Order: sequence, then structure tokens, then C-alpha cells
Amino acid sequence: MKSYYRLNNYVGFLLFGIATLVYWLTMEPTVSFWDCGEFIAASHKIQVGHQPGAPLFLMIGKLFSLLALGDTTKIAYWINFSSVLFSGATIMFLYWTITAMASRLYPEEKSKLETLGVISAGIVGALAYTFSDTFWFSAVESEVYALSTLFTAIVFWSILKWEKNTDNRWLVLISFLVGLSIGAHLLSLLTIPAIVLVYYFKKTKEPTWTGMLKAFAIACVIVGFVQVVVVQYLVLLAAKFDLFFVNTLGFSFGFGAMVFILLLIGAISYAIYYSIQHRKYKLNLSLLCFAFLIFGFSSYFVILIRANAKPSINLSNPDQPFSLYSYLGRTNYGETPLLYGRTFDAKQTDFKETGTEYRKGKTKYEESGKSFKVDYDKNILFPRMYSTKPGHDAFYQQWTGLEKDQTPTMVDNLSFFSSYQIGFMYMRYFLWNFVGRQSDIQGQGNLEQGNWLTGIKPLDAFRLGSQKDLPPSIKENKGHNVLYGLPFVLGMAGLIFLYRKNKSATIVIATLFFFTGLAIVLYLNQDPLQVRERDYAYVGSFYAFCIFIGFGVLAIKEILSRFAPAKMSLVFAGLIGLLFAPTLMAVQGWDDHNRSGKTTARDWAVNYLNSCAPNAILFTNADNDTYPLWYAQEVEGIRTDVRVICIQFLSDGDFINQLKKQQNKSAALPITMASEKYEQGVRDYIPFVDYGIADSVELKDLLTVLTSDEKADKIQMNDGSFENFLPTRKLKMSINPDQLVKTNTIPAADKDLVAEQMEWKVDKNYIGKGDLAMYDILVHNNWERPIYFATSVSSDTYIGLEKYLYLEGYAYRLLPLKRDPKDKRHQSEVTNTAVMYNNVMHKMDYSGFKSAKYLDTESRGVGETTWTFHNNLATNLIMEGKKTQALAVMKKSINELPTKSYSIQDTINRYNSIQLFYELKDLDQAKLMVKETFSFLNLELQYITSLEPEYQIRRLREIQVGLSILNGLEELSQANQQVELSKEIKARYQNYESIFTKSIG
Repeated sequence: MKSYYRLNNYVGFLLFGIATLVYWLTMEPTVSFWDCGEFIAASHKIQVGHQPGAPLFLMIGKLFSLLALGDTTKIAYWINFSSVLFSGATIMFLYWTITAMASRLYPEEKSKLETLGVISAGIVGALAYTFSDTFWFSAVESEVYALSTLFTAIVFWSILKWEKNTDNRWLVLISFLVGLSIGAHLLSLLTIPAIVLVYYFKKTKEPTWTGMLKAFAIACVIVGFVQVVVVQYLVLLAAKFDLFFVNTLGFSFGFGAMVFILLLIGAISYAIYYSIQHRKYKLNLSLLCFAFLIFGFSSYFVILIRANAKPSINLSNPDQPFSLYSYLGRTNYGETPLLYGRTFDAKQTDFKETGTEYRKGKTKYEESGKSFKVDYDKNILFPRMYSTKPGHDAFYQQWTGLEKDQTPTMVDNLSFFSSYQIGFMYMRYFLWNFVGRQSDIQGQGNLEQGNWLTGIKPLDAFRLGSQKDLPPSIKENKGHNVLYGLPFVLGMAGLIFLYRKNKSATIVIATLFFFTGLAIVLYLNQDPLQVRERDYAYVGSFYAFCIFIGFGVLAIKEILSRFAPAKMSLVFAGLIGLLFAPTLMAVQGWDDHNRSGKTTARDWAVNYLNSCAPNAILFTNADNDTYPLWYAQEVEGIRTDVRVICIQFLSDGDFINQLKKQQNKSAALPITMASEKYEQGVRDYIPFVDYGIADSVELKDLLTVLTSDEKADKIQMNDGSFENFLPTRKLKMSINPDQLVKTNTIPAADKDLVAEQMEWKVDKNYIGKGDLAMYDILVHNNWERPIYFATSVSSDTYIGLEKYLYLEGYAYRLLPLKRDPKDKRHQSEVTNTAVMYNNVMHKMDYSGFKSAKYLDTESRGVGETTWTFHNNLATNLIMEGKKTQALAVMKKSINELPTKSYSIQDTINRYNSIQLFYELKDLDQAKLMVKETFSFLNLELQYITSLEPEYQIRRLREIQVGLSILNGLEELSQANQQVELSKEIKARYQNYESIFTKSIG
């Protein structure tokens, strides 16, 4: 028996080493896209990230950042490495979990063959998870999911340790770990139902379905208690205490909250003492678990402490109990209906006041407004089609076949739930991991992009209908991982095997699988058109399925033992298990998970900042436009003179207050509004009321009216309150050309190009405090600091100023210049040509595109955007007679940017580049690109011709673009005396045109 435990431990440590090595070899060496930049920056300086925060992750990240030994370029590397270690440890605990469960199937004193069988099952299951698509992705970057999954693994392993010896100290440890895990992510809470079932099966001699349902109900109550009562309501009670002590008794802020904490500690301590004195063992155990849960949750004091320190990143400013309560409740993300609520076409009918909201005043808490519950005219049980975001109504209609203006029925609602939320937003991800994946292209519901596949042609053809195969571009995609469904088959075999041998263990794992997968689907109630794939949310359920994969080895062994000796059957079962799951998954997944050498996110952030003039103000929006830039500034200290303003956060008065202070090398912004003008609950909503003003209104004068507290400058709202309003949509700013020259906004020679005034229109029915802050900056900046807007954002980010934006790299600069409609330069992207040329040629570093072994979709998107910008710059240089400079730009594109086309859409950029090379007389490069583009289009269009007409119609846009580019390539080749190439392209073009005309008209 001792030899088994020793061997089991050694193998666990060995798997930790293997997994850690794999993740280390494929780890991204610097910042990644999405939230990673924010997490690294917040960890480095212990700052306050987005709701609901991850204080434990930040503290651990800070410790790992110290390993950089002062080299700021290595901080991201070491924080990424923390995820590598967390993930490696997760694999180790998964192995020990599988072996702990498998060993229950055999006697305490196992034979060597039984021991090897248990260990083989653990190895295969653990390695399968090692190379699973979703977990591998999170294992090599600075995200919370690696640490969160480690907590899940340890917690589930711990309950199995308790099950073996019923030492209740394990339950106390579990409670502490769950409390700690809240400081990383709430995922570990979802292990509670499985833990309760393990407890039930251990304590009950004859389990019944009724008993299991009761245990299940108790588990749900415990989850709700932790998530709502502990995580939120304890903080709310502390806030209420603070409100009473500050506003009624006159104490300072925080005193009441501290009294509440002391009372809570005293109450728990006394209750524990009482339970000991009266020998109430179960009460004592419950209280100890609760106390350690709270102790683990106390990591959130870090958020409160650091928010009061006012660091550079201080989102939502949770510096007092009320704001911390909102922070933990994710109020910024809005409310999602779950059991009963509106349909997407519902109209508001009424609203009811539900409570009072408070903000921190100078000496007391002040009312910032009321919370309301809105009533709608159309409601439904279990609402799944509820979103009113732009474009979502059309998606609901298209997905479920609803007619326009048709209200969804319960059947439609359940159809969307089953087909989209479960089928597309969960099962698709599950099948990615264990059946196969088409590509890394994000899917939005079609059959080909981002979907799953088996690699078995008859099965895939059945799923695709008449669409017999996939396009060549999909097959060449590094995310095209063909698993033939073998890991899934192995897992299902393991599930059946375990159910036959131990039903209670199967139910426990199935419960873990359900709660970390489908239960999240129920709770999230995701709306359509997500900005990114969301498979990371379900990584816990993939963990549970890999336990079944481990048992699949024992299932194969049992089958083979009917035909072969026991030893041989075990050897073959182990080899089959290794080949069917981890080996196949590793071989298929390595190329699209290998991020070693990839620096595209960091390079993009630095290039973005270097697109801006000194001391610039840069308005951005959303994660990828902001977080990598924060990383570059806060961690590596790059271009800290640029103030990056995420417009998403401008609706928060505390964020505006941050802008009024010096930050690194960036001086305070010229915001003149007093904080009382935009604090919480003030000027959140400023409606447009048409006053019939024909002429444009000077922005400076309008700002005075919008920030006025005079009753005459307000209108009465439905609830009786008086609010400021926008009396016109037509705005203007008068321009002093001398000031532009004085501030080096323009050279003196361009003084005559300055417009007398900038005029624009507000294209929405209301504005908010974020718009007021932008107006304040525009008015009082007086062109002292350059103002830029991000390029990779929606047009509403530009607040109507599009015609005054000039591209200078990756950012648009606001310049009040006249535009001559006859100027051909304005037919393409408008560039501040001289400045952009200097930025592109001397400040932009694109080396990350070449050093990366794998370019993910975000990196490829940056590459295509860069191609577009370079083509536009070269076009404008040619129009200005600067062909030598234009050729230099195009040469830089060819030498440094990715040239591979991943879709027919990509060939538009290639075609534009070909045109430019022909015009610049670089015929060899042009001809080479023509051949490459023609070859790609020929294969893609040839594939489309093999489809049935109904599938060709679905790809009509691709057909139109492809034929248009082919026709253009033929004309360019002919015009440049490349006769043979022209004939070949023309023949293919005419053939495809004829085929598509006959098939789809």
C-alpha cells in the first residue's frame, strides 16, 4: 500500500513537471490581448481593475513580478509564468483526483496490475486536460482562469481526502480555499454541489433519489448563501452600519464598517465558544467553516485599501463600503433577467422605486439617486431573448426564423436557449476540446467559422448538409484541429464504465460537470454577437469530463481483457488512451497554442502610443484598445506622457476625477467642471430636447448651460426631478489659427488651411457626463495638447468629429482643417501624410509579426488593419508626388507585415497593394503578389463551386468580392503587359462567373 502511495505521489509530481514544461515552452513572453494587460498592470502596482476584481490574483502576481529583478520588460513574463505554475499544479491535482476515485474500485491492498491500471487512468485523464484547447489557452497568459481552476482542482481533491478518512479539518480547509478563490474568480463556488453530494453519499448508508435531491437543494442554497450573502450582503450590511455611524452619529467614514466587522468577529467567536461549551459539534463545524470562508474572502480588503490610495488604475473607485458593494455586484455590467423578464421587443411601461443609492460626500454620505425596477409590456418566463442592444433583434429573428415585429413565443424562447445558448455557446466549445475544431476564427452562428468538426468526412458532411467539405483556408488554419472525436469517445466509455462500477461517484462528477458548464449557461443568459469566444467560462466542466477520459482507460482494459491476458490488455489500454486523447490533442493543438516569441500585443500597444505626438490625449474604447496600452505605460513606462482615456469609463465621476490629476508624466487634463457637476447620480442622463435652434451653437456656451444648476436651464422629468438637457444637436468650435501654430498643432505654412470653425452634429438622443468631460477637454484644452481618437472603435466614439480626424499611424488626430471635396486624397483614408510617414518608417516596430510562431485572430486583425493604413498612406503619398516615399512604405509592408491571406476578405488589401506596386513600377513584386492572390482565390472559389446553390447563396458576399478581385487582377496584369498571367486569370474568372450565374443568378 505504501508503495502505491509513493508511486502515486511521484507520478503526480512528474505530471506537474511535464505540464509546467509544456506551458512554459508555449507561454507568451509578454502581454497578451484582452484583459491580460490590465491584470499585469494592476498586479505590478497593486491597482484596482475592473469589477468584481481579483485581489488574490493581484497579490500573487505582484510576488511573481518581483522575480523580474527591476527589469520591467520581464514583469509580464514572470506573471505569465505564475499561470504556467498554477496550470501545472492543476494537472497534478487532477491526476490525484482521478487516482483517488479509481482506487475506490479496487481493494485497499491492490495488486501491481490494479495499481498500474489506476495510475494509467490518472495519467491519461490528466494529460488530456493538459492539452485541452481551452485550458491550454488560459495556461500561458496572465488571466485569472489558471488560478481559479487550480482552486477548483484542490477543492475537489480535498473532499475526496475527507471522504477517505472523514477528518473534518478537510472541510474547514475547503471553506478557506473557497473563500480565497473568490479573490480570483467565483468558479470554485460551483464545486460546492459536488462536495455536498460526496458528503451525502459518505454519511448515508442507503442513498435515495429523494435524499440526493434534498442534498442537491441544500447545495444550491449554500452556493447562493456564499455568492449573495457573503460576497455581497455582508458588505452591504457594513455599508448600512457606516451610513448610520457617519450620518446619524457623526463619526468619520469607515468607522461604522469597522464596528460591523468587529461585531461580526465577536459574534462568530462567541458562537464558536458556545458550540464548544455545549458540545454542539455540527454547529461548531459549520461556524468554523463560515469563519474560514470569511477569512479567505478578506483578500478584498486589498481592493478597499488600494482604492483609497488612488492609484493610476482605479476602476469604479471602491473606496468605501457602498461603492465596494456595487463593485462586487458588477453593477457596471447591467442586469440580466433570469427567471422572468422582458422580451427583446418589449417597451417600458412603468418603473418602481426600489431603494436609495449613496455616494461619499465631504463629511457625510449623500443620496445619489434612487434604484428602480422597470416594468415592461411583454414578459416571459425564463427569458432568453431579451437584449435590446443594436443588431440583436435582427440576430434573434434570423436565428429563430421570427418575422419582423413578431414577438417571440415560449417555443421560440426555448429554441434559442437550446440551439444558441446551449448548442452554440456551450456544446460547440465542449466539442472543440474533445471532438475537433474547424479554425480559430470567431464564430457568430454559421457552419464554417469557429465551429467544431470531427475530421471524419461522412460525419462532417452530415453536419454540414450538402456542404461536403471545408474551404482550403479553413483546412490550412492553425486552429484546424482534427481529433476524430476520439477523446470524446474515450470519455463516454469512461462515464459508462464508472456508472456501472460506482453510480455515486458518477453522479458526483456529473454534478461537477453540470454546475461548471450548463449551470453557467443558465446563469449568464448570454446575448448574441459576443465580442470574443467565451469558452474560458466553462473550463471547469472540461476538467470534469477529463476525469471520465481517465476512466476510459479502465473501460478499454475491461473490454480487452475478454480477449487478451490482463497485462497485455492494460498495456494496450494505456497506449490507446494516450494515443486517442493526450497525444492526438498535443499534436493537433501545439501549433495554435504555441505563443513563444509572440509579442504582437505589446508591439501594437507601443506602436499605438508612438502614433501620438508628445503629451497627447488619446480616447480609446473597450478592452483591446485600452489594456495593452495601460500595460505599456504602467509596467514598462513607455510613453507615459500620453493620457489614455477609455470612453467606457468616462461615465464614472471618479474616473473623471482621476483625469484631473497628474499621472506619471502626463499632466492633469483641462477639465474645469467641479466634481459636484458630475458626481454619482448627477448628469447621468441629459436628453435632447429640440428647441428649434437652426444655427450651430458654440460648444463653450453650450457647456455652460449643460453644467448650470439654475432651474431655468433644466426641464422637469417624469419623476418630478429637474435635469439639464441638450437643446440642439448642431455644435461648433471657433478656431484661432495663430493658436494652432503657437502650439505646434500645424506648421505656420498650413495656417491658411485652418477652418474658421469646426462644426459637427450629435447623432444620438441623449448625452451623459462622459460627453460633458469630452466637451470640457475640447473647449479648455485650447489645442495645447494633441487630441487623438483610436482607429479600431465604433464611429460613435468620435462624437461626430469624423471629418476632422487625420490618421497619423494607429490613431486619428483631431485637426480643424478645411477639406476640399475635390481633393483626391480625401477619397481614401485621410492622413496627416508627413507625420504618418515619419511615424511608420521610424517609430513603428512590426517585428512581432515575424517572430511569432502563431498569429491569433487579434494579431491577424492588427496586421490587416496595418496593411490598410499603409496602403492609404502610400496612395496619398503618390497623390502628393512622393513616389519614393510611397515605395518605401510598401516595401516595409512586404518585409515586415504578414502577407498570408486567411479569407477572401483579406485579398482586398492585397489587391490594393498590387495596384500600388504597379503604379510605383515595382513589377516583380506586383506580379508575385498577383500570383499568390490568384492562387488563393482560385482555391477558395473552386471550393464554393462544389457547394449546392443554397450554400453558395450564403456565401454571396465572398463570391462577389472574389470575382471582383479576380477581374481586377486580370485587368492589372493585362495593363502591365503580363499577357500569359492575364489570360490564365481571365479564363478562371469567366469560368467562375459562368458557374455562379447559372447556380445562383
